[in-house]
Amino acid sequence: MSRRPMTAEDLVAFRWIADAALSPDGRTVAYVQETIARRSGAGDGPLYETYSHLWLADSAGGEPRSFTTGEQRDRRPVWSPDGTRLLFTSDRGPAAPPGGKPPKHLWVIPRHGGESRRITHADYGPADAAWSPDGTQIAFTGKAPLAEKPASDAKIITRIKHKLDGEGFWDNRYKHIFVSPAFGGPARQITSGDYDHREPVWSPDGSRLAFIANRSENADYTNVADLWVTTLADGEVRRLTAGLGPISSPAWSPDGTMIAYLGHDNICMAASNMILWVVPVDEPGPGPRALTRHYDRSLIHHLISDMRAHPAAGRPVWSPDGRFVFVMVADSGTTQLAAVEVATGTVRLMTTGRRDVYGESYDAARRRVAMAISDPATPGDIWVAEVDGLDEGRPMIPPASERRLTDVNRSLLDQVTLSTPQRFAYRGAEEWTIEGWVIPPVGCEPGKKYPAILCIHGGPHFAYGESFFHEFQTLAGIGYAVVLTNPRGSQGYGQIFTAATHHDWGGKDYEDIMAGLDAAMARFPWLDPDRLGVEGGSYGGYMTNWVIGHTQRFRAAITMRSIANCLSQWGTSDMAYFKGYWEFPGDPWDNPTFYWERSPLAYVKHVTTPLLILHSENDLRCPISEGEQLFTALKKQGKEVTFVRFPNESHDLSRSGQPHHRLERLRLIAAWLTSHIPPEPIPVRPEGALVGVPVGDAAAGGNGPGA
Repeated sequence: MSRRPMTAEDLVAFRWIADAALSPDGRTVAYVQETIARRSGAGDGPLYETYSHLWLADSAGGEPRSFTTGEQRDRRPVWSPDGTRLLFTSDRGPAAPPGGKPPKHLWVIPRHGGESRRITHADYGPADAAWSPDGTQIAFTGKAPLAEKPASDAKIITRIKHKLDGEGFWDNRYKHIFVSPAFGGPARQITSGDYDHREPVWSPDGSRLAFIANRSENADYTNVADLWVTTLADGEVRRLTAGLGPISSPAWSPDGTMIAYLGHDNICMAASNMILWVVPVDEPGPGPRALTRHYDRSLIHHLISDMRAHPAAGRPVWSPDGRFVFVMVADSGTTQLAAVEVATGTVRLMTTGRRDVYGESYDAARRRVAMAISDPATPGDIWVAEVDGLDEGRPMIPPASERRLTDVNRSLLDQVTLSTPQRFAYRGAEEWTIEGWVIPPVGCEPGKKYPAILCIHGGPHFAYGESFFHEFQTLAGIGYAVVLTNPRGSQGYGQIFTAATHHDWGGKDYEDIMAGLDAAMARFPWLDPDRLGVEGGSYGGYMTNWVIGHTQRFRAAITMRSIANCLSQWGTSDMAYFKGYWEFPGDPWDNPTFYWERSPLAYVKHVTTPLLILHSENDLRCPISEGEQLFTALKKQGKEVTFVRFPNESHDLSRSGQPHHRLERLRLIAAWLTSHIPPEPIPVRPEGALVGVPVGDAAAGGNGPGA
């Protein structure tokens, strides 16, 4: 069977795997499979729509089976404690209001099939759903329904935190904890007050709920949150933490005496390593204890891919004897699973390999784990493996025990030729060791030179790594090499490395990126230095704008969901007003010169590179005014620039946007690059093999924090 290069149109053929949930007995994995399908009765609307359904796979093997069907989005399966039922969220049922989305509700379906039953009926917008230990109640986060429809559609804004990308503008309702009977009935509101509450988890005896909240008057002005416990019998609410920084993912110990959670104490704000903590529940106690402060990696999922947006991964899980807590680790360009010994804080990696473990779920005995895994050749599939060594105090997941349960994209992948990323290391600014990859063009031949596209990731505190990226495979299929780097600021390389963008956007991070391009040219001599492009999104879009204002070596550039003016983005974004606490030196009125000097717009007169601007009209993270300013400034100077606005899309267009817009975005990228940088190879004298230098090789040099 002849194979072809991957194309933008392959987007509609993908199957995406998420939300793996292993049954308590370890025999069945429930997961979500998302697809793009033609809409029924679309009329003049979009041709395609995204749907998601629950699937089941036996951990012993066999053909996975569809568990729910229909034109809806079923997500977040959670097994009942006895394993007989599945709780999930879905927008099935009531029709969408005019101009809006179908409402989301909680549903329960028997394990062996049958009719699903709706648990919530009011407009809660439920999330974070959790079964009580006896399976009779369900706690969830939701918003108290409005008593009556507002008399006006005018938005009267009194909060600084009045919008959130992907959700839109605040609707004057705070998020609270509710408890509903598992077999239906009115939900009871557990928390109160003008504060947001989230992530309820039940104590082992079912008498208490722990949750996360900032119940202070200045909650909108800080990223701090606290762990709270409420007793259901009398409504007593008690705070267990001291408000040092953001926290998430609480998990009760098996004996109910402690709660583990993830968080940090804001030493570097958003650039801080996420740490595992434990805190005693009952007073008096010594207070929270940071178990992994000494371990110089962050316990999060950090890798960027256009196959998924913000996967729900990494919640701590206790071993049955309370000796260990299982976590996720951001380790250079991979994510791994690890066990933390509670008594000592010792961290033991349980998995290895050049891959992205982006989801995990354990059985009740913690003897088996289900994992959602991606790598550069696999968009994502479900695996199961055994957890060995618990009794000996050396938990690990032997590679030989891993079994692949799904291969959902096999029919597509059998048709295409994928390009394998070549990993290398190089010296960045200050001789720090930086990790990078080059994805060769499909069909790369010795003796020819190929154009290259430098791609810059967002964040800045995310990372590229060993995960599948459709856009990059599409570029390789057209005939471009793709150059990826993880400059300072990227997660996965230690606290000093991640925090090194402090007060220095456009400084040494820019030097790292450009040094990475130079290093790739030296290591892979078939890259054509005269046919270069650059692109990036979010912080990567900021850096793309910065790059073309400081060098003319690129023939074309594409900036997406970008920042052009740090002064304006500070006040129009849903989150940028936090920058002055740490990332930047103060607020704009404290240091306007810094904000302007670190704004790409300040250097727009130096831009000669033809620029394509892609921006979503509902982007509240990097508002579309950023793209507008950049377009106007370039257009007024007579520079070559095109501005594309995507209506009804958020900051996550490339990962979770409407299918027709995702397709159009990929087509626009391809058209812009091919019109400015011909992808055809140019014959030259042979100049070496298509290989990279392994990370840590002596040729890479450097002993910096990225080493």
